Amino acid sequence: MKTLILLRHGKSDWSGSVPDIERPINHRGRQAAERMAQWLAAEGLTPDRMLVSPATRTQETAERLTQVWGTVDARVVDALYLAEPDTILEAIHEEGKGGVLLVLGHNPGLERAASAFAKEACPATMPTCTAAVLRFDGARWRDVAFGDGTLLHHVTPKSLA
Repeated sequence: MKTLILLRHGKSDWSGSVPDIERPINHRGRQAAERMAQWLAAEGLTPDRMLVSPATRTQETAERLTQVWGTVDARVVDALYLAEPDTILEAIHEEGKGGVLLVLGHNPGLERAASAFAKEACPATMPTCTAAVLRFDGARWRDVAFGDGTLLHHVTPKSLA
């Protein structure tokens, strides 16, 4: 059995004029990432591995998560920057490891991926720092497929406040 966490990055800081890939997270985004990390840990969902987009905002979100969890095997996957569901699935097949895998990326691809992975209807929106947690019956990450996941949780930072 495999557990996949799709997590959108923390709220972006739009105050500067930097390229999209270099945009950091703001104070609210840092707080939301810490709350989400605490919730995931309390649910026994600390990942064995994280696959992280190369964007600054995803990297900073990952740093906040590991401040709560401690060291987690993290891989930067360049293809996850603004990735669509097929690219996310490919990264999971190639880089998945352990029982719990977290993919940290961007919308609209994460919303689409959550809907594509779930057997049942999945909430349509993933505001910043929202997690969709899905369980798959397969024994290997290569066995994960669209339409095979059971949605366990769809958690927003507001729901944790």
